[in-house]
Amino acid sequence: MKKNIGAFPALYPTPLTLVGAMVDGKPSWMTVSHVGVIGHDRILISCAKIHYTNKGIRRHGVVSVSLVDEAMLPKADCAGSVSGHRDDKSRLFEWTAGETGAPIPTESPLVMECRVVDNYETETFDNFILEIKAVWAEEGVLTADGKPDYEKIAPVLFEFPTYTYLRTGKRLGKCLSFAGTKR
Repeated sequence: MKKNIGAFPALYPTPLTLVGAMVDGKPSWMTVSHVGVIGHDRILISCAKIHYTNKGIRRHGVVSVSLVDEAMLPKADCAGSVSGHRDDKSRLFEWTAGETGAPIPTESPLVMECRVVDNYETETFDNFILEIKAVWAEEGVLTADGKPDYEKIAPVLFEFPTYTYLRTGKRLGKCLSFAGTKR
């Protein structure tokens, strides 16, 4: 028997991402877990309008979206719990400017450099639709054929209802390989 537990986005856990944008000439960092894939060349990040970093995303139209691994978690947690309105978070991560000018954190194993193509605004959220312009990855987290190996990256997951970080698990099997799915 199922019980109605309310109306909320129950699609968690999702990857914890570190989002970077330039604000007043300095990088600003925030964590975002309201993320989604909306095509093979676009992603969505959903950010409360009150976030300081949104100012830079709106102004410059470029942003970095990084997967967070366990080594980055303490700094990423700080980026997600300290307000850029009160504290300068520009020195939390070493960074380089990407091809679009978006700040690329050197500590992240995988970073998507993106350009904003739209913003679906709700009352309290900016929902930025981002076109992926480049994906930067450390060579050590790539497969032999140059694709991201997510077991090596081991991205941290965020579970919303309890505000908990989770480790990614082991590989369960190849897609379309389970009984009843073969063609």
